[in-house]
Amino acid sequence: MKSKELKTYNLPVDNPLIAQIDAKPNFLFVILICLALASFVVDIPNIYGVITLTFSLIALIYMPRVVLMEFYNEYLIMYNKADKDNCVLIYYDEITSWYYSWGANRDYLCIELVNGNEERIEAFSKTLFESNMNRFVKDKRRKNN
Repeated sequence: MKSKELKTYNLPVDNPLIAQIDAKPNFLFVILICLALASFVVDIPNIYGVITLTFSLIALIYMPRVVLMEFYNEYLIMYNKADKDNCVLIYYDEITSWYYSWGANRDYLCIELVNGNEERIEAFSKTLFESNMNRFVKDKRRKNN
């Protein structure tokens, strides 16, 4: 079995990155910046636009970027949120099934491998995670959870 836990400095560098799931909500901050700029044109007190623009720019610039998953041609990489030096490299052909588990407190993306192991990563958006997984391993989705 080629899938394994690795240190991040041992990751292969030969394949180009195709997709990535990042926990930083960049799109939301860009929308807030646009709304703040639009508030200067509309008859809204300028203080709301200044506060929103300031908050959005600070968050966009200074909030750390947290990559949760990366997708390549032959494999995906799941990063460990607690230990930044470790990650799990999983080849698509070694995935038997995957499913998205959501609950009141936490959501998880669960990936079952051919050797019986299950890899889980804490998730935050069913749409985002499922669309990326469907893009690469659609035929292995488990629907009965």
